[in-house]
Amino acid sequence: MPIIGSIFIVLAIADVIRRRRLTWGFLFLFNSMAVYWMETVGDWGQMLIYSPTFTEHHLLDWLPLKTPNDPLFMPFAYAVYWGVHALLVLWLSQWLSSRLGWSMLKSMLVLAIPVNYVWDFIVEGLATAMGWWTYDPGIGPVLEWESGGRITLLWTIGLMCTWPNLIAYWAGKPPIRGLNHLERFVGLERFTKPKVPAKQPVTVGAPSAAAKPVRLSKMQEYDDYLNYEVTIPRWRFELMRLGAWFVGFQVSFFLFLLVPLVVLRWLTGADSPYVP
Repeated sequence: MPIIGSIFIVLAIADVIRRRRLTWGFLFLFNSMAVYWMETVGDWGQMLIYSPTFTEHHLLDWLPLKTPNDPLFMPFAYAVYWGVHALLVLWLSQWLSSRLGWSMLKSMLVLAIPVNYVWDFIVEGLATAMGWWTYDPGIGPVLEWESGGRITLLWTIGLMCTWPNLIAYWAGKPPIRGLNHLERFVGLERFTKPKVPAKQPVTVGAPSAAAKPVRLSKMQEYDDYLNYEVTIPRWRFELMRLGAWFVGFQVSFFLFLLVPLVVLRWLTGADSPYVP
């Protein structure tokens, strides 16, 4: 998992360097990793424990509530898990919209539960069956494999039908021509203006020689695809985009995932022999 996650991250960074713009892939991967610090607290809430055989990190030992073991691979797993889920649900929603004439929002609402359950069972089903982590004892109905690993069937897999799909919808399906919901939430349209289509030169008679195609740089290709122009220094605008994504990811993850996980365990007084 760290190797796969590292490859995705390196490719995303390389694409940013080539285009000199913060791409959808980089922003989604970076911010998926950035919410990782809340994972160990959420794991306490859902009584998830990782195998102690994994190499651990201790960067989050300062948190008052956390699961006992924090595997080193989890930040990379976050980048892969949330990123792949977003692409799956966005691509499938676009396909469904084109077939049935639905809006993107309606398609995502229909697909949110089935896509989340299938994707989570592929990942967590394999992980719990292999003993990489388990829910012990878990809240609500659970499925226990022959290996002894457990996966929850309603809580928390049902809860995860909200945030991953919501953040994917806010981010929009790549490639994005305009500002997405996260960027509009903070008013970044104030620093843009609609792009005026370039006029094609008018020629009389047959051209004397075939015009040579102009080879655009990756940055020019990226900018040409957008339907807006930036009215402030571009580096500043890109940093503001990064900030908009960061705030959106952090606040929504905290409200839609972390708070329910911690509050339910606190309200029910549920206890685990392994997660104190």
